[in-house]
Parts: sequence; C-alpha cells; structure tokens
Amino acid sequence: MHSEHAHAGQAVARIVAMTVAGIAGAVVIAFLFGSVVMLLWNWLLPPLVHVGTINYWQAFGLVILAKILFGGSGGSHYGHSRHGWKKGARRWDRWDKGSCGAEDWGDEWAPRGSHRNWRRYDQYWKDEGKAAFEAWLDKQDKAQAQDSGKGSGGPKAD
Repeated sequence: MHSEHAHAGQAVARIVAMTVAGIAGAVVIAFLFGSVVMLLWNWLLPPLVHVGTINYWQAFGLVILAKILFGGSGGSHYGHSRHGWKKGARRWDRWDKGSCGAEDWGDEWAPRGSHRNWRRYDQYWKDEGKAAFEAWLDKQDKAQAQDSGKGSGGPKAD
C-alpha cells in the first residue's frame, strides 16, 4: 500500500513540475517575442517612417494585438488549419481500407468523385486520353484547312 501512495505522489509531483516548467517556458517565450519586437521596431521604424521608439510592454502589446488580428484564438477547426487536409486524407485512407463498408465494392470500383479515381488517371491518359487528344487535334486541323480553303478562292465544287 505504501508504494502505491508513493507512486501516486510521484505522479502528482511530476504533473506539478511539468506545469510549472510549461508556465516558465511560456513566460520566457513571451519575453523573447516582446524583446524581439521592441528591438526590431526601434531599429527599423524610427529611421524609416519617423515614428517614436517603444518600450517592452508596448512591444508585448503589439505581439498580443497581432495574435488577435492575424492569428485568431489559437484553436484550429477542421478545414481551417494548415494540417486539416491531413485529417481528411487519413479518413479517406481508413475508408479505402474498408472501415466504412468499402470492402463490398472491390478494388476496381469507386463512387464518382472519389479520390481513388485519381489514382487511375495516369493509366487512363496513357490508354485513351492521348489518342483522344490526337484525334481532336486532327479534327481541328481539318476544320482549319476547310476554313482557309473557303476564304482563299480555291476550287469550287460543281
């Protein structure tokens, strides 16, 4: 029993230590950001645009203001974060592997609009796309030749 309490006490102490270290790290990062903004402002802006210098707390306020204006609340929602597409891709991969009933469709068929269809696009282009495009080019050349023959006063059919 005694060792269980000691183990629980160590876990609590570890959590408290990590919390204190996290808060201290956040304070250090906030100090660094404020200091960097203050130094850059005071170095660049007074000579360039003739504004006054700022102190640390004004610079820190600018960091917070920039976060509010440009960074949002810090939370990310699906589709609005840099990595939101990765979550969607992982869902599609699970779906492909049969977790949503896709095992009944087999490997060849996918519903229209499915990303799995794009995996076969290169093969389609090799098999049919190139030939269809060349046929279209021939058709365009013939149409252009007919149009140019009509305007040039060429031979007339009887």
